[in-house]
Amino acid sequence: MKAVSLTLTAAMMLAGCGLEETIRKNDDRYAKPGAMDPVIAELFYRVYQFNLLDRYRITHEWVNTSGCDYRASMKPGAKPSELTFFYIGRDVVELDGKTWHRSTGGKLSDFDHWVRSVKWTSKEKGKEGEVLEVGFKPLCFESWWTSSHYLRLRIQKRSLVEFERVFSERYPEGKWRGESLNGLKWRVQQVPFAQLRTRPLNGLGGPYQSWLTALGDSGYSLSIEMGASKESLEHPQAHADIEGVFKHLVSSLKVERLAP
Repeated sequence: MKAVSLTLTAAMMLAGCGLEETIRKNDDRYAKPGAMDPVIAELFYRVYQFNLLDRYRITHEWVNTSGCDYRASMKPGAKPSELTFFYIGRDVVELDGKTWHRSTGGKLSDFDHWVRSVKWTSKEKGKEGEVLEVGFKPLCFESWWTSSHYLRLRIQKRSLVEFERVFSERYPEGKWRGESLNGLKWRVQQVPFAQLRTRPLNGLGGPYQSWLTALGDSGYSLSIEMGASKESLEHPQAHADIEGVFKHLVSSLKVERLAP
């Protein structure tokens, strides 16, 4: 990822990269002809990097229209006017049976909501006593309303076998296969076009393609998912372009073992 000048970045922000309202009004930018040309595409990705359990360095990219919840800070460029779009996240560590974010000063903040099942008892009127699960939140998410697509990245405290079982139970229509990419072994679940779900009212598409891999022997697994619906097939160019973005994100993942 090359550094981008402040002037160019300002232009990108005016185009929608930094303003939430504008992003949502123009959320089909990736699906327009030419939007994913190689030179342009480089400007629309962020790099995220963090250490996992002090044993692995995890690096991946994400679309620049939304951020990921790593509590990350942008790596400085060679000059003050350069923005690198390379974000260093807080270390992810374990202590006392929980998962935490660790700041540079050693302070710990709760990270369980993203990687483990977290349940709480509702006190909301009419729902008193109802047990709700608020864990396993996606770390990265972006959606395109018009074409009924979404992209999602999740990391969970599960083995790859367990993670695959969860996907099989939730999305039984998906077909599984194995893939190897950049030294990583993936389990890939894909829903045939004929079995895509119908878009719900006021909702996005359902599962279409999910790539799952183990993050070394850490006990954590990662998924990168693309959602679509029957209505997405009415936007074939958007579907092809967003699938191209999805494949780029999958290819960007690196899992490197840290020196002892």
